[in-house]
Amino acid sequence: MQLKHIAGNSYFLDGANCVGIYIFSDQTCLLVDSGFSESQAKKIVTLLTAEGLQIKTIFNTHAHVDHCGGNEYLQTHCQCDIIASQMAAAIIENPIFGPAMLFTAYPLKVLRSRALMAQPSKVNRIASPGPLLINNLEFQVYDLPGHSLGQTGLMTPDGVAFLGDSLMHEQMLMEYPFLYMVDITRQLETLDFIRRQNWPLVLLTHGGLVNDLGGCLEKNQARIIKITEEILALLDIGRSHEEILAAMLIKYDLNANSGQYYLVSSTIAAFLSHLSQQKMIRNRVEDGVMKFYRIKRE
Repeated sequence: MQLKHIAGNSYFLDGANCVGIYIFSDQTCLLVDSGFSESQAKKIVTLLTAEGLQIKTIFNTHAHVDHCGGNEYLQTHCQCDIIASQMAAAIIENPIFGPAMLFTAYPLKVLRSRALMAQPSKVNRIASPGPLLINNLEFQVYDLPGHSLGQTGLMTPDGVAFLGDSLMHEQMLMEYPFLYMVDITRQLETLDFIRRQNWPLVLLTHGGLVNDLGGCLEKNQARIIKITEEILALLDIGRSHEEILAAMLIKYDLNANSGQYYLVSSTIAAFLSHLSQQKMIRNRVEDGVMKFYRIKRE
């Protein structure tokens, strides 16, 4: 893990989970997300302390464990404030909500693991879209839902946009062909919103700085369209959620463990909700099984 300069006082810590850094004039700093675990958080503290920096604030883009897994350790040991959206805050403070959403009930033990559920931490400030003062400097918060509920992005005074997982880096798209999302309709809107911005410097948690934002956006949108078409192609006959899930696991050669199974399952549900909202599919119960059908246009 290394501290890398982006522009002005904006930096990031590289690695599988990039952590944004903004350094204030008093040598305190803001973290954009806190990493995936206590062990990563300890490395962050060690590295920043060696640079003469003190962590003052964490801005969580969303409540997935790989973005807030270091919160509890950092808040306990650095007495730092945590900022998040209202919806993300509910999950950060009550981590059981995350796996409960995947399972739609009190989750299986395998879903209550450190891989899917962070330790609870206290959110001190709720962030809404628009200007946000941190240490007397103005940052900008953006609403970026789709990948998760309540996801936000943060632009620093240097014009660096930290966008969390609002889109996936091209490198990550090659490694992980099936994207996790909770709201496909809002994800497409988020991609359109990002496309309309004039952001010269964009950092994603997985993959780092984006060299070609337009190309990255096109590839993200194309992947969503491709999965949509693949699901629709299955629905010329009625199929259950489980049948669609099995077909996609096989098609994408996803050797899913229990946790990954429910992540993919949740994403399939998101696509079905989107297709229903777009009036492209219908559903009905047949012999005790919910079946989904493609609506054929005249």
